[in-house]
This record gives sequence, C-alpha cells and structure tokens, in this order.
Amino acid sequence: MLLKAVVLLSLASAPPEKPACATTNIETALQHLTAHLKTAVPEASKDDSVDNSAMYFAEEAVGQTWTVRDVPNGYVSTGNDAGTRYEAALFKNPEGYHLAIVGTGDSVINTAVYRCDKSGLTLEREGLEVPLEKAIQLYEKAGLIAPKGKPGLTRKDLKDWGGSILAYHLPRKGRVIRITSYVDEPSSAYGKDLGTLEYVQSKFQVVPLKTKAR
Repeated sequence: MLLKAVVLLSLASAPPEKPACATTNIETALQHLTAHLKTAVPEASKDDSVDNSAMYFAEEAVGQTWTVRDVPNGYVSTGNDAGTRYEAALFKNPEGYHLAIVGTGDSVINTAVYRCDKSGLTLEREGLEVPLEKAIQLYEKAGLIAPKGKPGLTRKDLKDWGGSILAYHLPRKGRVIRITSYVDEPSSAYGKDLGTLEYVQSKFQVVPLKTKAR
C-alpha cells in the first residue's frame, strides 16, 4: 500500500510532458516550423475559404538565409539588404513558446505567429494583427493626426491607405515589439513610435504610448 502511494505521489509531482516542438533555440524552432509547413501548406491549398496568407508567408520566410543569428536571445534576421527584410523571434512561456515572424517590404508588412504547446505548432492567424480602428487610435494618441480643418494626416487617409499603416520591429532582446507608423505622406509621420506589443501571460498585448501592459 505504501509503495502504491509513493508511485502515485511521484506521478502527481512529475513535470508535465513537453510538447514535441518545445525548444529554447530559435534555429530549432524554425526547423520545427519548416517540417510543419511541409504538411500544413499543401493542406491549406485545398481550402480556399480560409485566408492562409500568413501560412504562405511563413513558408517564404523560413526559406531565407539568416545573416543575423543571435541564438542566445532567440532572434534572427536577414540584415538590412534591399527589398523585403525578415525577422524572427522566440517568445518563451511555461507551455512552450510563440514564434513570431515579420517581413518588411516596400509598402506592406507581413506577419506570422506560431504557438507551440501540447497540441504542437498552431498558426495564430491574428497573433500580431492590430485592428484598423485600434491602429488609427495609436496614431491619434501619438499626435500624428491633424486637427479637423488643418492640413496633415487624417483618419480618412489612414482608412484609405493602400498598404500597411503599422510596422513591427521584433526585439533582439526582451519581450517587447515596437510599433511605428508606416505611412509616408506626410513624410514627417513615417517611422514615428506609436506604441508596443508586449508579450504578457503568453499573449501579445497592444500598449499605446505612455501606458503599460497590465
């Protein structure tokens, strides 16, 4: 009876089983993603009722040559070459991690976020996406929208903008993603800080300027 109790106590105190995708090494995480996409992308191509653009972007991104490799800090990038620049960063949590990928192009920002947990790798389709109205509010709080009747950037300009209005900058260190403006008319608005996405309790939270995540 005592032996049985000891066995049960040992099982109860055993650490939870790690997911197959678990790692603290970003290069290994990217290898897991590459293997996952070999199955996921062909399957996604059979269903045109779902927006799978993030999945296709992830497939494009993992095929890049990472010229900046900071494994201890969970960060890689393609450097500052002309054309689209790619970044990837690992955000660790008790259940596994989130792998975030960003591609910065001429007028569009592409993102993909994959969660690793006991169910494996799962695409979070809106992992880094900020809804348009909330994005416009970030511009307002940053003081980049002109007062009514004055020349300058307007809410309508942002709603009608042909490309991305936000840029995401993954951290080489830490758990905070910078958000900057990505409109270039007027040129004075381009690249201004708008806030952050902070990784808190295994989620990315939008934090406007001068406020802190709870």
